[in-house]
Amino acid sequence: MPENVVKLLMVCSIESSAAIEQALINHGMRLLVHRIDAARDLHLALETPDWHLIFSDLELSDFSAIDLANLLSEKSIDVPLIVIKGTGAEEIAFRCLELGVSQFIRCDDHYLQSLPRLIDTLLRRAEKDNARRSLEKQLIESEERFLDVFDHTSDLIQCVGPDGAITYTNRAWRTTMGYTEQETRSLNLLDVLHPDSMLCCQDRFSRLMNGETLNCIDFKFVTKPGEAVYLSGDCGSIIKDGGVISTRGIFKNITDTVRAEEALKITEARYQALYENAPDIYSAISASGEILSINQTGASMLGYEVHELIGESAAKVIHPEDQRAVFDCVGKLFNNPEDKRDIEYRKIRKDGSILWVHQRASLDPAGGAQRLLVVCRDITEKRYLEDKLAHQASHDMLTNLLNRREFERRFQQLLQRESDPTDQHVLCFLDLDQFKIINDTCGHIAGDELLRQVAALLKGLIRSRDTLARIGGDEFAVLMEHASPDKATQFAEKIRSTIEEFEFHWRSQRFSIGVSIGVVPIRIGRSITDALNMADMACYTAKKEGRNRVHVSHAEAALSDQSGGV
Repeated sequence: MPENVVKLLMVCSIESSAAIEQALINHGMRLLVHRIDAARDLHLALETPDWHLIFSDLELSDFSAIDLANLLSEKSIDVPLIVIKGTGAEEIAFRCLELGVSQFIRCDDHYLQSLPRLIDTLLRRAEKDNARRSLEKQLIESEERFLDVFDHTSDLIQCVGPDGAITYTNRAWRTTMGYTEQETRSLNLLDVLHPDSMLCCQDRFSRLMNGETLNCIDFKFVTKPGEAVYLSGDCGSIIKDGGVISTRGIFKNITDTVRAEEALKITEARYQALYENAPDIYSAISASGEILSINQTGASMLGYEVHELIGESAAKVIHPEDQRAVFDCVGKLFNNPEDKRDIEYRKIRKDGSILWVHQRASLDPAGGAQRLLVVCRDITEKRYLEDKLAHQASHDMLTNLLNRREFERRFQQLLQRESDPTDQHVLCFLDLDQFKIINDTCGHIAGDELLRQVAALLKGLIRSRDTLARIGGDEFAVLMEHASPDKATQFAEKIRSTIEEFEFHWRSQRFSIGVSIGVVPIRIGRSITDALNMADMACYTAKKEGRNRVHVSHAEAALSDQSGGV
């Protein structure tokens, strides 16, 4: 960390502030801390413009972190906001994420040990953001010096930022395109680019952002009234401090010339080059599903040569489970061209591997025999990340078992399912014995490793139809579907004896553990809350009677009396 003082605004309790300050001071940071916990002091505190970081509890006496985040946005205060988890309702935490909160932390040893490194990262990021805003300001000031010269030329001049936003246009550009100066401030290049120029523009824009200069290139734009405009000229990059901060283009309006020569101009060679080198899979298919053409990039992505796919059925490269949905979508497009629908599905490469794609298709406007123009973009990584996030949302990160929320969701589905009323299901509630001794003696790392090993043992014992979850610190649950209480009791005893025989090794020490298990018969239509409470009570009884034992609750009548939806 630099030797400069770090100014912190603590919108939190005295305890939270003290814990955070101590963690940072121990790291050698020089701090200037101002703490508030009431709304009346918040506006006054935010009048100070030079806070480096703001820490906030989720909820305080008369306002919340959501109010703080909204206030920072209203006042255009760009300071990283770190919210302290566990200090308020979960709904507030989710809302804070939507508002762009920089980070969440907990005031415990694990988070506080890594807090200085997090602070370093946030401060460096804030410095980079400030530098970027300063650079943009310098660019605007530099451009303004040349506005008068640019506005008195007949050439069309435009500047486009890295994100595609149009940052500058001269008077000739605005007159040709039909926009006022104020309207251009909210325009993006995609707003004025004709669809015919979309493909070539992607490649050219990337090259320009890499510092290349492109001469004598043509674009097709769309004016505000919707008319096509053809432009020809040169494009280059505006470079500052060794980096590209914008692109600039100087064009002639060649619309009249293009329209006069349109009937004679053949652009097949250019189209073919763009088609072959496009980064996505471009193909054309007939109404019968035959592949009429495919670009080289697309064939390579699928592991084929172009000639290996031409004339083949599109089904050759579509996953069997997705073929029906894809051909239904394609068939609707042939029957109703206006009914354009995107679809995501799996393609099969030549080597058998999976390629997830997002497909967009439309009928070829050239006429003649009907054929569909198809563009497929590789979204394999996106789907992988989505699947990974879905897995993390439903699984315990330590043991990779289902978490409590997913367990209760599946339990609820079972309870609401229509089935034979005589069908039997059983809930087993497990609580490890001696876990706290190992955790206190050897530390949390050892405790975590013990939980992982126990989870592995349990995975090897359950049936494929059973649902196993970690629902608390050292608590597990098994939902046994289509199982009698006697069978479940035998299963619970098998778990108990397996864990009793299990020996946990940690460095030079060895530990034996036990498990107390509560077994509760359940039936469809029962309350999930009552079932879980009854299982917990049965487990408590097992512990009370001496631990490391199985207790079966014969409380069906009690469950019947207390049944109801959650």
